[in-house]
Amino acid sequence: MRKNIEIEEAYKIFENNIKDVEIEEIDISKGLGYILAEDIYSPINQPPFSKSAMDGITLNFKNLKENFEFTINSTIYAGDDCSFNLNDNEVYRIMTGAKIPVHCDIVIPQENCIFYNGKVIIKKFGKKGSNICFLGEDFQKGELLLKKGEKLDYINLALLSSIGVTKIKIYKKIKIALLISGDEVSSPWETLKAGKIFDSNGMLLTQRLKELGYEVSIFEYLEDSALKTSIKLKELASQVDIIFTTGGVSVGEKDIFHEAIELAGGKKLFWRVNLKPGTPALFSTIDNCPILSLSGNPFAACVTFELLGRYILGALQKDPLLPLKKNSGVLISDFPKGGDKRRFIRGKYSNGKVEIPNGLHSSYALGSMRGCNVLIDIPAGSEGIKSGEEIVIWEL
Repeated sequence: MRKNIEIEEAYKIFENNIKDVEIEEIDISKGLGYILAEDIYSPINQPPFSKSAMDGITLNFKNLKENFEFTINSTIYAGDDCSFNLNDNEVYRIMTGAKIPVHCDIVIPQENCIFYNGKVIIKKFGKKGSNICFLGEDFQKGELLLKKGEKLDYINLALLSSIGVTKIKIYKKIKIALLISGDEVSSPWETLKAGKIFDSNGMLLTQRLKELGYEVSIFEYLEDSALKTSIKLKELASQVDIIFTTGGVSVGEKDIFHEAIELAGGKKLFWRVNLKPGTPALFSTIDNCPILSLSGNPFAACVTFELLGRYILGALQKDPLLPLKKNSGVLISDFPKGGDKRRFIRGKYSNGKVEIPNGLHSSYALGSMRGCNVLIDIPAGSEGIKSGEEIVIWEL
């Protein structure tokens, strides 16, 4: 087991100890938020034919004459397939989206025309090809439209619909278990007894996962019993794709996860990451099921989930948008505390500037996290950061 590792080393250990997620075929109407498991090439040109971009008239450009009285042969509506021949003194009236006849190569907007008694006089016209959406102008048959690994949003799904693709291969959504440990923890729906605290980690992580597009399949509270915890972990390892836990990972008498993993026949891969808060994060596997155990302190659990949990989820689900992205900003308030470990504190980022909120910055405090949208990355060995400095931030 590796100890006292950097965040970046934790990422490599994650990547080397996860299994491939299953692939399934689904209807595109159910594809929102899934990760595409295949490349999609367009089977058709888009548009599939040249069409009118507006209501007006169409004819062959060589026959155009300003202020000449043309006869309207007929009207072409969207969905029609007009194949009549035109005489030199004739035009078609055409509606938006209608197919352009093969011998026509310009559309004149109706506001540039005078219509009367089946005739039309053109007052103004543009260049050859004006106001036509040409065949294959958006994308062409055989063109790579969507890449394997893309997260499907409403535009992706609309593109698939526009080319007649109704079934797609995606990576199945992973099943997640969340276990909250600690004899002192009470559900917020229970009556709070002396010496107990209401749980916030369960709500923190289930709702954060939901914000990111993932559901917790199994959620339970655990006693501080290594044996009972080992039995539960062994059971869940065959039912879900990943297990998150909070609490019980430090060095106290009731930090039972080290023993529980061993009792369950698991393998501990790393313990303690060089960051603050959340140092005692523990990563293990049981029967190839990854288990990420986070600190029981709420802000520490939040930080380590954002930095570590989102990364392993992204690697497991093949979701490129899950891991946090780094950025930079200019600090507009001081934070005098540094330390021997890399430290992450709350921040509010806007228009290139970063503000540190007032309030507690301890590992248990959540109140000062309100309204924050970044984590500020303070390097190890720093004596703090000052207003005016350019700093590294991780965007939440």
